[in-house]
Amino acid sequence: MRIRLEHVSHIYGSSDESAAVQVLDDATIDIASGDFAVLMGASGSGKSTLLHLMGAVDRPTSGRVFLGNNETSSMGEGSLTQLRRTAVGFIFQFFNLIPTLNVFENVAFPLSLAHLGRAEISQRVSATLEQIGLTQRTAHYPNELSGGEMQRVAIGRAIVHRPPLILADEPTGNLDSANGTMILDLIRSIHESQRPTIVMATHSVEAASYGDYIIEVADGRVGGKLRIEN
Repeated sequence: MRIRLEHVSHIYGSSDESAAVQVLDDATIDIASGDFAVLMGASGSGKSTLLHLMGAVDRPTSGRVFLGNNETSSMGEGSLTQLRRTAVGFIFQFFNLIPTLNVFENVAFPLSLAHLGRAEISQRVSATLEQIGLTQRTAHYPNELSGGEMQRVAIGRAIVHRPPLILADEPTGNLDSANGTMILDLIRSIHESQRPTIVMATHSVEAASYGDYIIEVADGRVGGKLRIEN
C-alpha cells in the first residue's frame, strides 16, 4: 500500500493548562507500496504522530493524507474504522495485549471484529502462531509470557488479517537487546515473505538498519530518504 502525506501539519490544541503545540510542520512523504521505511528521530520529534496519521487514527490540522487511493484526511469516521480494521496492522512498544484473553484469543481478536467464521479464524490464527513461533503457548495469558513473547503475540495480532500496511512504533523499546534483535528479525522476515508496506518509528540505529531507508524526523519536520545498504 502506497502512503502519501502532502504538506501535512498537525497542531495539538490549547487547553486551560497548556498552549497549542505544533507537532508536525509541512511534512511531505511518499512511501511506495512494499517498502520498509524507517522514521528515525528523538523522542518528541513527531514520529508517533506521523504513524497515527498514516494509520488513519488521527487527522492532520492541514494538508492531505492518502493510503492507497483513499484520502483519509477527508473520510468519515465509519469509513476510517473499516479501513483500519482491514488494511492496517499496528505494533506498539508496550504490546497492548488484552490481559483476559490468551495468546490464541489475542491474535484472533482482529478477525473476530471482521465477523469471519470459526473455522477460518482457527486456520488463520494457527498459521500465524506458527509464523511467530508460539504454537506451544496458545493457551497462556499475557502475564505468563516474557516481554519478547508478548511482542510476538502483538505482531501476530497485527498480521493475522493480512493487512497491506504494518505500522510499528518503537517495537523494541521495551525489550532487552536479545529479544529486540529477535523481534526485528521477525519483522524483517514478514516483510521479505509477504511484502506489506512497513513503516517503523525508532530512535535506535540498530533497529533502523533493518529497513530499506530512513526518513529523518526532527522538530516536526521530515527529511529526505537515506537508503540503507544491507
